[in-house]
Amino acid sequence: MKNLLLFLLTFVTITFFFSCKNDKEEAEQLYKEGVDCLVKENKYNEAADKFLHSLSLQNEKKATQLLISTYQHLSTVYWEQDYIDKALFYAQKGLHCTEQFKNDSLQAQLLNRVASCYYMTSGKEDSAYIYYNRLLELSILRGDTVMASNACNNIGSVLLTIGGDVDEALAMFDKSQEHSLHRQRDYFKYHYNRSRCFQSQGMWAECADEIRLSMQYIDSADIEALEKNYRRLYVCKKHLEQYEEACVCADSSYFLADSLFRFKQREELKHITEQYQQEKYEAELQLQQSHWVLVVVTIVLVALMVIVAVMYSNKKRMLRLQRRMDTLKVQISKEKEQQNLLSDQSEGGESVEEENTKSDKLSELYTQQILLARDIYRSRPACNKLRQLRYHVDNGYLSDDERLPIIDSITEVFIDSIHNLRSTFPELTADECLYAILVFVGCENSVISILTKTSEATLRKRRSRFKQKVNEKAFALLIG
Repeated sequence: MKNLLLFLLTFVTITFFFSCKNDKEEAEQLYKEGVDCLVKENKYNEAADKFLHSLSLQNEKKATQLLISTYQHLSTVYWEQDYIDKALFYAQKGLHCTEQFKNDSLQAQLLNRVASCYYMTSGKEDSAYIYYNRLLELSILRGDTVMASNACNNIGSVLLTIGGDVDEALAMFDKSQEHSLHRQRDYFKYHYNRSRCFQSQGMWAECADEIRLSMQYIDSADIEALEKNYRRLYVCKKHLEQYEEACVCADSSYFLADSLFRFKQREELKHITEQYQQEKYEAELQLQQSHWVLVVVTIVLVALMVIVAVMYSNKKRMLRLQRRMDTLKVQISKEKEQQNLLSDQSEGGESVEEENTKSDKLSELYTQQILLARDIYRSRPACNKLRQLRYHVDNGYLSDDERLPIIDSITEVFIDSIHNLRSTFPELTADECLYAILVFVGCENSVISILTKTSEATLRKRRSRFKQKVNEKAFALLIG
């Protein structure tokens, strides 16, 4: 009993181990597929499905590198789709996991995401300020100057948003520029943020100077940034009462805003067109698949209908042949009774011509009966087995279980015809009659040989004897 319990415990442990291992491998695979969808194809919905499926296979109570990365990418997906609440939810869960599983790089990214989500949520700017400061401390500790520069820049922006100390905001922007590795590239952002500070203080001349400096470093293709600068410069010139220059700035801002609107409209139209083309392609593909399914179903239904119609037709034909056979049996029986009755009454008084006439009439009925029996037999499945015996000729052997059912089926159909043959020609044996019937239904000597287990030489003798014992008409009908 103890050994049995130990075996069961070991079995359950091994099963659980392999199950966990398989779940972990599948979770990693789904995570990689989600990253590919996100990075290569920008398919956010599909990426979210992959990450959520991967998350369902992980143990969320135990922090791992994979779990934190999954939270971080889910937050990114929802951030890109403007689902701020969901992005914040997964970023906070990932940040909580970094406290158990130390990973400074992911922690910095998640701190930035949480702070950004709070900054985008109205009334949560104070929380954003706290998390950006935590990010700044961690970035300085790690020596990550890029993240430190972004943190300082965001802290200054938050201070301006909540109406904080402008001098402190300016200090943060200066500090951001000090941490920047590419100061020349970040000059636009630096001077633009300083212009915001001077605008909030009403220092319009200084604000205009900073705007001019920022415009020197703007990429000419960045229409949105140019429009914002001209709009702010217009406000500065208006407050400085430089109305002509303000009008020029306003015209430039309007022209750029119109160009930006048309550009976004084209991009949106392009996106809609691509989406429409994709949906059209998928709809056409689905329609084509449905068409092929319909064609296949139609073909199957037509085939079934044909099969049913053929089966019904064969059944009707069999019933019709059977009714004709029953009618012939009755006619033959009546003809025999009539001949016997007349024979008893006349007792030999009839002429030879009358006897021959009656004999010919009965012979005609026998002929119709055997021809009808052949039609009935050819409509039965047993006839197909008989036709297939030609493929057994090389083997030259059939077991009793294979050949006896075929002989029985022939005997069953031609029983009346065999009886008529033997009554008409009493010298015929059962084997000779069976041989004649097999030849009559189309069998060759090689097939009859393996079917009756008789040599072909013996069959040739039976043919000769059959010819001697019957008249020419019967021989021509059956063997001819």
